[in-house]
Amino acid sequence: MAAEFPGKQHKYAEFKDVIIPMRDGTRLVGSVKFPLKDGKPDFTKQYPVILIRSAYLHSGPTTAWYGLFEYATANDYVCVEVAARGTAKSEGQLQPLANEGWGDDGRPDHDGWGIHRDGVDTIAWVRKQPWCNGQIVTSGISWQGASQILPWLSGDILGLETSVISNPAINSAFGNNLGFENGFFSLNLNVFWAIMMLDDQLAHHRFSPIIKEKIMEDNALLGNPLEDPRKVNAGEWAKKYGLKNMPIMRHIPFWQKWVENYDNIDFFSYNDITKRTNKFKKPLVFVGGWYDLLLTNSIMAYEQAVTNSVSQEVADGHRLVLTPFSHTARTNDHRFANEDTDQASLNIDWFNQQLKGIPAELFQKGKAVIYVMGEERWRAEQAWPLPDTKLTEYYLHSDGNANTSAGDGVLSTAFPVSESADHYSSDPANPVYNIQEHTMFGGMNDHSGNEQRSDVLVYSTPVLEEDVEVTGWINATLYASTSGTDTDFIMKLLDVYPDGSSMHLTTGGVRGRYRNDRKNPEPMVPNQIEKMTLKMRATSNIFKKGHRIRIEVMSTNSSMYDANPNRFIDLRTCTEKDYVIADQTIYHDAEHPSSITLPIIPADKQGEWLDWPYAPEKTGGFDHAAMAGKPACTEPVPMNTADLPIVE
Repeated sequence: MAAEFPGKQHKYAEFKDVIIPMRDGTRLVGSVKFPLKDGKPDFTKQYPVILIRSAYLHSGPTTAWYGLFEYATANDYVCVEVAARGTAKSEGQLQPLANEGWGDDGRPDHDGWGIHRDGVDTIAWVRKQPWCNGQIVTSGISWQGASQILPWLSGDILGLETSVISNPAINSAFGNNLGFENGFFSLNLNVFWAIMMLDDQLAHHRFSPIIKEKIMEDNALLGNPLEDPRKVNAGEWAKKYGLKNMPIMRHIPFWQKWVENYDNIDFFSYNDITKRTNKFKKPLVFVGGWYDLLLTNSIMAYEQAVTNSVSQEVADGHRLVLTPFSHTARTNDHRFANEDTDQASLNIDWFNQQLKGIPAELFQKGKAVIYVMGEERWRAEQAWPLPDTKLTEYYLHSDGNANTSAGDGVLSTAFPVSESADHYSSDPANPVYNIQEHTMFGGMNDHSGNEQRSDVLVYSTPVLEEDVEVTGWINATLYASTSGTDTDFIMKLLDVYPDGSSMHLTTGGVRGRYRNDRKNPEPMVPNQIEKMTLKMRATSNIFKKGHRIRIEVMSTNSSMYDANPNRFIDLRTCTEKDYVIADQTIYHDAEHPSSITLPIIPADKQGEWLDWPYAPEKTGGFDHAAMAGKPACTEPVPMNTADLPIVE
């Protein structure tokens, strides 16, 4: 381990309310964390700077709880945290992640969003400060992940050296928009996040007294979710009020902008990294979590960085780290062996390697470091996707009675011949509930309860006679029809344990109206068989001997996705009165071979199993997942901001 762990009581100086001007005159507000020497900040030398640009400084620094500031200052870094435009004490209007990157490209469909270059301006400000040695690195998760990658695509930026980009909230995954996934509106996430941000907006008087009063009336109507966003019941609220007219949400400008542009995905191009042709010129680290709602963004950003690197040397320098974590603190009971991770130590090791030439052992092991579920160990691989992956079709089979786990559904590599189709009725008013899968607080959970429902089809392999590893991207092909003019088809991959528990691994699906083109929705033809591609998240799991591989097929997934009324009507305003029950048919015969494609890794092609160097018991540091959402590890030493040397 190259990084010095300072101990849980390490002190550092903090200068609050530092003003950082943008080119349009807007003033952002941040804080500076400084190393101490004999109890005082040492201004006699210059330091590399770790920059974190966040929307969450009102509720507390989201990097403080896993010890980054302790590590950074002990290893002679200065940390600068900056509140995004329109959040905390920063001026301007909140336009989620619209102003962090390359700015307006002149397209009228942006409607005034994304015209500023706050990321570029902030980096330029940091670089000219007398205590900065000209080297800037960035760190952070989610918003902070997106606000790192967007400047890399904004052209050459002096001083920007490298980044550790965790689960970035960018527009990239399969052409998705912010807050959308494969055409589904990410309902629970979007409502939760909007309410979480509303606390910041109300505290800093972003609303007129009249609108604030209306928001508080709506809050009372919904049972006071502002007290705790985990009280959000997004599916029920949408069912009753619709997306556009949902109480509280109807008063939030950015929510209305998201909903208004449900089908106008070009509006979101201000944050779509796939639209940028700039080359990545320095090695970066991309971190994702198998149960993180933004996992796909992490992996696709890594793949894009490798493809768009300016040289093979830079491409080979990028690293991908895939963990078993969700987005933040987990509420599920399941924990994995060997999962605990000192994220701050990992970050500082990477920065020290890139800036100070101190080799970090993990980053010499391979280009991709993955946590393999089932085996519950970490492994280093020389490439992603993994070399020698065998894409293998597993086909759906039954005699027409695959409903529930007690049905006759079978999953096998045998090609179907002549088989009866499976049927179920899907009622959006009585949805299958998402069991904390890829959510803000998700993780591995047992889905065997959902498999008792007749509107869930279940297909399982026989009991495995040997271990089977699945690692990589997963896609499925489904031949299906519906009695509606629109509907959803959703598939989940699960690991069935000998005790009967059915543990969820990954999910994907397709919204019928977007089956051919996300930009041009069209109704489905009732009872017409359609061939549809279901794009799923990646995963890594060894299905152990004695287990079974299982998929579920359904048409609702509340409240991970918004409800489909099973009608080709306006998804923004529909409510329960507009819902209809759809009769669904899944085909699996020789002409309609429905299947899931699994990336199988032969046992003799696995990479190097690791003794995880970032286990907190080895580093003496903090476990990233266990500390999530908790108060800062160490209280900083407050300083007079007027004493901080600043160049305007």
